[in-house]
Amino acid sequence: MSLDLGVYYIAVVVATIAVMVCGFVFFLPQVFGARWLALIGRPNEQLRPGPEFVVSILAAFLNAWTLAVLARSLGASTISDGLVLGALVGIGFFGAAFAANTVITKRPWSLFAIDAAHGLIGQLIMAAIVAAWR
Repeated sequence: MSLDLGVYYIAVVVATIAVMVCGFVFFLPQVFGARWLALIGRPNEQLRPGPEFVVSILAAFLNAWTLAVLARSLGASTISDGLVLGALVGIGFFGAAFAANTVITKRPWSLFAIDAAHGLIGQLIMAAIVAAWR
């Protein structure tokens, strides 16, 4: 197996920013934020930028970089290639992990739906960017 680590870092940074903006909108109280907080047992809290968001940014960057490595190594070079890659990663990795976590922790499937939808949408966005813009 041969991995091509020569990714286009501007695309990785743009994908990171795009997925953070997506998450910001996705977790607005009027969208899924209030419901998500209630489902994780923090109903009266409000999401605010803080030190934990640094971890979110770093995780998003690592995720975008990994997708860029996969896209480059697999020859994905169009938006549609990126969407296929994003769907595979979003469903195959994120969806599978969230489903197992939901069952093991006995959390509600509505929480799984929110987390999995956010994960899938994020993978689609990032993979489309890093595949098409290389």
